Amino acid sequence: MCKSLKVCLLIIGDEILSGKRSDKHFCNSKEILAKRGLAVDKLIYVKDDLNSLEKILKFCFADEHIMFSFGGIGSTPDDLTRTACAKALGRKLEFNPDAVKLVKKRCSELGIELTQTRLEMARFPRFSKLIPNPISGFPGFSVDHSYFLPGFPEMASSMMEWILDKNYCDYFKTFSECDFFYKVSGIFESSISNFMELIKEKYPMFSIYSLPRMLPKDGDPSNVRLELGLKASWLDYNRSGADKTFELAKNELRREIQRLGGKIVEESFEKR
Repeated sequence: MCKSLKVCLLIIGDEILSGKRSDKHFCNSKEILAKRGLAVDKLIYVKDDLNSLEKILKFCFADEHIMFSFGGIGSTPDDLTRTACAKALGRKLEFNPDAVKLVKKRCSELGIELTQTRLEMARFPRFSKLIPNPISGFPGFSVDHSYFLPGFPEMASSMMEWILDKNYCDYFKTFSECDFFYKVSGIFESSISNFMELIKEKYPMFSIYSLPRMLPKDGDPSNVRLELGLKASWLDYNRSGADKTFELAKNELRREIQRLGGKIVEESFEKR
């Protein structure tokens, strides 16, 4: 049976938190992972601040996830990821000889001066491994199962795919989770919340959720739209008999919706 893989995304940059730039890393990463039957388990945003980065990285290094970090490995003063990583690990920053060659080669190809600032892009925490960058030539780096990529989405995406295909193909699946839901009108979320708790207790292997789509202003339940659903991970859904148990939970939810006078306007089963 395929093992489970938990993925954390760390997205770094004042420009994203301020809204100057929209975050593309999350959507790109979701698509990259979904093609391989994987999913994002944890998402963290952090500003360009050395102390904040160090604390977050210590937390991430202590976790069981693999981590993809985006941003902060360039050559400007706000590129603090390498330093924060070294501090979080308690390691020295060192020039990587292979990275130095790559930086020198790329500067020569671009016809730009090899300044000390640019050369800093070849200095990583001790024992780091290089991640090739097929677009710019300036490498990223990894420490164990943590991968540090550029803030440019088009570069980071190709590098992320390379990492996954090279190191984690044993974890690839046909899908990461399945999701069945009813879209319902005519009942309030509060009317069915107790029953949802009972379903959760009865079927602990599934995630139970309710998403209100519209809240009525006049208290008329016919104006309410709810999405009521069940989710299961690939691992849980592929256990022996789990598909039949899933059907039982679906049918119980349907009967309760109808008992409360709700109208099912749509139902769907998705794998992603």
